[in-house]
This record gives sequence, C-alpha cells and structure tokens, in this order.
Amino acid sequence: MKRTFLFITLSLLNFQVFAQQDSIFTRHYEIQYGTNPNIESGSQSVIGISSLIFDQTSLLIKNKVKSKSANLFARIGNFGLVQFYFGAQLYATIPHEYFGHYLRAREFGVTPKLNLDFPSLGGDNVFIVSQNMPVLQRQMIVAAGPEVTATIAYHATQQLYSAEYSPNYLGNYLLAGKIIDQYIYLQNNVKPFLENPNKYYTQNAEYFSRNPVPNDPVSYVLALTESYGYYDAFLDDNATWVQKLPDMSVYTQNEFINDQYSRMKYAYLLTALDPTNLYFIYGTLLYLVKGQTFYKPFMLTVKNVSFMPSVRANMGENGIENYFDMFFRVKKMPAFSVYYRTGGNMFHQTKGFGTEFRNLILTDRIRINGQFDYWNNERTETNNINIQTGIGLADKSNLFSMNGNIGYKSYGNLMGKPFSEGIYVYFGLGMNLQYEKN
Repeated sequence: MKRTFLFITLSLLNFQVFAQQDSIFTRHYEIQYGTNPNIESGSQSVIGISSLIFDQTSLLIKNKVKSKSANLFARIGNFGLVQFYFGAQLYATIPHEYFGHYLRAREFGVTPKLNLDFPSLGGDNVFIVSQNMPVLQRQMIVAAGPEVTATIAYHATQQLYSAEYSPNYLGNYLLAGKIIDQYIYLQNNVKPFLENPNKYYTQNAEYFSRNPVPNDPVSYVLALTESYGYYDAFLDDNATWVQKLPDMSVYTQNEFINDQYSRMKYAYLLTALDPTNLYFIYGTLLYLVKGQTFYKPFMLTVKNVSFMPSVRANMGENGIENYFDMFFRVKKMPAFSVYYRTGGNMFHQTKGFGTEFRNLILTDRIRINGQFDYWNNERTETNNINIQTGIGLADKSNLFSMNGNIGYKSYGNLMGKPFSEGIYVYFGLGMNLQYEKN
C-alpha cells in the first residue's frame, strides 16, 4: 500500500530578513504545506543529534564513568530527546541555514536568506520575494554548505571511527535511552547490542520486521556507521539494505579511517580554492565599508557569455561528495548552472550531474525556475532522476505571495526528496511586512 505523507510546517521562529539600499526592510513569514517533507534541515537536525551523542559519549568514556552515564541516560528517556533536539538545532540546523544559505547561498537571482526553524522537522522553507530591481544586482554568494563537511566529517573521522569510539560503545548508550526510552526494547525482548554487535539485526529480526529501521536508533546508527557515519534516515519502508550489514569492524580499520581522512582533506582544499569565495569576501567588505547589500557579481566573460566556476564539498550518504559547478549568464537567456558531483568511500562510489535554471520567467509578481538531476548510487543500486519546477506568485502590492515546487523523481535516494518514486508537491504562503528604518 503506497502512503502519501502530508506535512504542515509552522515554525515558532521562522523569519527571513534582507535589506535594500533605500533603507526599507522586509520581513517574510511563511507556512509551508507539502505532500512530502523537504528533509534538508531535518537531516541536519538528525546529524546534530548524532554529533551531540558522540560528543557526550566520548566525554564520558574519557572520564571513565561508563556505568554512571548509562544509568543517567536511562533516566533521561524521552525528555532527553527534547533536549537533544533543541541542542541539535543550535549545533547543526542554524549553522546550516545561516552559513549554508545566508552567507553562501548558491541560488542565482535570489537574495540571501536566513531561515531559523527551531521546532520544525519539516525542513528548509522555500520562499519567494519580489523586488522592483534588476535581478543580477542582488547579492550573490554561490558555493553552498562547507560547514557540513567541516563539522560532520570532523566528528565522523575523529570520534566515530577511532578504536576508542567504535560502534561497540555507541549502541550501548543508545539502548540506555538516549533517543527513545529503553522500555520499548524491554517490552519487545530486543537483544542488547553489545551481546553480539554483528548479529544484532538477525537476533532481533522479528522486532525489526514490525518496526521500520528509521524508527530504531540502534540499527540506524549501525547503518550510519557502515556508510561513513551518517546515512539518510528517510529510506524505503522495507529497509531491506539493513539485512546486508557486514562485519562492522571493517569500518573501524585504519585503512578505512585513513581513506576518509584523505577525502576530507581534499574536500577542505576544494572549499578553500573555490573561486566564488571572492563573492563572500567582496560582499562582506562592501557591506562593512559602504553599507551596500546588493551588487552585480563579477564573472569571466567571452563575447556574450559570462561564466564563473565553483568547487565545493558536502556530506553525502556514502561520504564526502565533491561538486564541480559552472554558472552561466548568456545574453537573452536566463541564468543557469551545470554541475558534476562525485564521492563516496572505499567501498561505495556515487556520482551525478545536473542543471538548474533560475528565473526562466521573472516579473514583479511571478517567478519560475527549473531543475534536472541524475544521480547514480552504487550502494542502493539505483539511478535517480529528478525533474523539478519552482513557481512563485505575488499580489500587486507584494503583501502576500504563494510559492511551491512541483517535481517527479524515480526510485532511490536523493537528498531532500522521498525515497520512493512519484510526484511530490510543496506549497507555501508568504506575507511581506515592510517598514522604514527610523
């Protein structure tokens, strides 16, 4: 039976602020509704929670208070999840939104955005803002997400894969109730992880057949560990991949650790050499010196074609992914970009390519974008195709706006999209309140 998921995102603190040179400020408030969740920020929250678990676990192990910590986590139960969640928002989601989108937003023709979604697992809210100014005079800072590599890869390589912090330690604390209350396991006679880590799934097959793996934190962490520490939680309902879990010790070997460490250093190098870092530096100095927020981005030009290369790194489900982008502006054509990405670990490789058209149609009250992605994932043996159109509409006064994304994707894993094949729709309502700065 195919399920349809309906999500409404209403954040306690969700705002987007940007400044114009005429001292007019605009606040943008939005409620989002969709047939499937956009899990970009949601996955960042999961990663943040995991990072906090690794931090606390490693701290307690260093202080040699294992038994005391296990009892402590057992008492925390579900209340600890609330604490971890808000901690994760501070640790991962806000840095992702602020540094990944506001300071280094890669969308052409879109103003920088700052979305802080504290209690929402619905994800990164899309938005549409109409402005009566040339689109190419908006601030442009193009490479996205180096903070993901900087924080997550560090924890994965330095804590999760060293011998002291192997999965043998992690599972025990999770069973003690870090994410869900241990009563659920006791009630269902789940065998302890430490009893035999490599047979954890087979010993509890009956329980897992009734409970999808994404709802089980111990098996989830096993899968995360297997694929470089973090794996997309929103998987196929049957989760058949977990039955193929190999001996987990291979992922704590020095060869694997060194390979990931080498990939991480290469990703840092790409991020540092990204030519579009100049946008960030120039834009920041321009604002500090002149107070100017918007500027026309400089690009390389050959006759009627302007272009700008970009290289960046991000975390994927199999490890670090390296992106090679080229942004184009051609006379009498909308701005667009093409990219190629590749990554993985020493066991599984991934690769893909795509193109994105910004502002196929752009007026004061309507905006239409287009996107196509192809993604090959060896681990799940899938070839993903994603086709998406973004539409934004605003009323004559620009007080209210409607926006949404309509797309189709094939079966398989693709960040920010459901695992299954089908059509997905996001719909948002926005309201812009303007006031003059005193």
